[in-house]
Amino acid sequence: MKTRIFLLAPMVCILFLSSCLVSKKKYDEQVALANKYLAEKNDCGDKLTTANATIDDLNKQIANLNDQIQKLQDSNASLVDKVKKLDELKKQTESICEQVKQKLDEITNASASEKNKLLKDLAQKEKDLIEKSAKLDELSKSLEAQEAKLRNMQELMARKDSAVQSLRKKLTDALLGFNNSELSVSVKDGKVYVSMSDKLLFSTGSFKVDERGKEALKKIAEVLNKQTDININIEGHTDNKAYVSTTSSPINNNWDLSVMRAAYVTKIMVEDYSVDPKRITPSGRSKFVPIEANETAEGRSKNRRVEVILEPDMKAIMDILNATN
Repeated sequence: MKTRIFLLAPMVCILFLSSCLVSKKKYDEQVALANKYLAEKNDCGDKLTTANATIDDLNKQIANLNDQIQKLQDSNASLVDKVKKLDELKKQTESICEQVKQKLDEITNASASEKNKLLKDLAQKEKDLIEKSAKLDELSKSLEAQEAKLRNMQELMARKDSAVQSLRKKLTDALLGFNNSELSVSVKDGKVYVSMSDKLLFSTGSFKVDERGKEALKKIAEVLNKQTDININIEGHTDNKAYVSTTSSPINNNWDLSVMRAAYVTKIMVEDYSVDPKRITPSGRSKFVPIEANETAEGRSKNRRVEVILEPDMKAIMDILNATN
């Protein structure tokens, strides 16, 4: 009897433990499923934020295009005025031709002395006609040149806008691993802005870039090294809180901090990731270009940033404008 009891006890324990193991497995499956749904929810939120940012970018682009359309309309008004002047010169030319014809008719019936006088008048009229024709040709050539420059300008502006949008997309795709609180990519005034939070790049009060920040700079550099016609400006920004200097720190104020941060980011882009130093211009803006009010901690956090500002080479467009002036 005792032997049977001893044999039954282990079997009961085994059945109990087996039951517990099945319950834990179901629990783990439910936890994994919940984590999956949470990740999908967060991903949808990020995509919604990105979509809203894209809509804002498109609205800004529409405003920029409207401004360009207005400028083209103003230029067209100038061309219309020149066409009117051409019409006036044409009428004057036709009038002179008619006067010459009348003089020729008069010469036929005039006396010799009168003929000489008429011939002189005719010679003067012909001279005037030649001068008017020369002016007409000159104005016509000028009008054609202006129209050619306008077409060329429109083509260059369209290519520039296309290049800006292409660059924005490439950077957005390259930086997908970073969330909106760390960095953002936007288009403003025909330039692409990559705005990076100080939390992504630096420790508090420091100008040396952390590993996470270097990862972002590497991805930006990889895009820029494939597009050598892009000018690069790197700007450091701070909030309005006074920088507290220490004896060992080379930084004395917010000006120093913003300049040192821009310079250190430039150093990494050039020395670590092989960006051509001739293309980069670092600068410090201190607290004077905020993007949010400094009255709240959230606003100050957004103002502490480094912006990589990218613009396609405008030399061809500037050459046309200088030639026009």
